[in-house]
Amino acid sequence: MKDIQDSYCAAVADYIKKYISDNEIDLADLAAAANVDRKQVYRLINKENVPLLSTVVKIALAAGLELNITNMDFDFDQYRKNNNILIAVPKDKSKKS
Repeated sequence: MKDIQDSYCAAVADYIKKYISDNEIDLADLAAAANVDRKQVYRLINKENVPLLSTVVKIALAAGLELNITNMDFDFDQYRKNNNILIAVPKDKSKKS
């Protein structure tokens, strides 16, 4: 299994892990509440793989956490630079050929 290499995915995993720890949520109970396999919860918080977004959302919601990326301490500008991500600009619809 490949460890999470993406810095944002790792930050999300750390954010969820801290929330779970701070609120003393049992991981087996969390997995049951999220209706996911317990291994998926352990893999996420240990950053052992990049789960599907739907799995992350299920785990977060079952923990009582609504993911709001503005609450996370993460440098999106640096992430864009590191991953060569540009911001898409809408086409000017007034200039039709």
